[in-house]
Amino acid sequence: MATETEFASHEWWESFKETVNDDPEMQVRGHDKFDENFYVEIGDERVLIEMHGGQISEIVPNPTMNHRWSFGVEGDREAWEEFVQETPPAFNHEIIASHYRSAVRNEDGHLQLTGDNKKIFQNLRAFQRTLDLMRVTHNDGGT
Repeated sequence: MATETEFASHEWWESFKETVNDDPEMQVRGHDKFDENFYVEIGDERVLIEMHGGQISEIVPNPTMNHRWSFGVEGDREAWEEFVQETPPAFNHEIIASHYRSAVRNEDGHLQLTGDNKKIFQNLRAFQRTLDLMRVTHNDGGT
C-alpha cells in the first residue's frame, strides 16, 4: 500500500529521515562510520542528505555551493518512482544494477551514480540501505 504522502515532498523527506534514523539494520550498516553527505537528484530537484554517524542529520533541499557532498545519485522522476515501488521492476530494484544500465549500457530510465567512486564503495552497504529505506518510507513501512 503506497503512502498518502507525495513522493519527494517535504513531508515525505521528513518521514524518510525518521525511517532511516529509526532503522535497526541501518545502525549495524552505518555503524557510526557513515559520515559522507550525498545528494539525490529527482528530475530537476536536488536534495542533499547529510549523514552523521550512520544517521541523517539534515536534509537540505536545493543545496548551494556552500554545501559539500562526496557523491550523488541522479535519475528522472519516472526512474525514482519505479525505484520506490514496493516491488520495483528489474534493474531499478537496486542502485548498482540501475547504474550499470545507465553508465555501461547507456539505457534511459535508470539511476546513475556520480561523484567520488572510492567514497561510494567505502560506504556502499550503508548507502544502499539508506536508498532502500526510501522504498520502505514510500510504502508506509511495507505494511
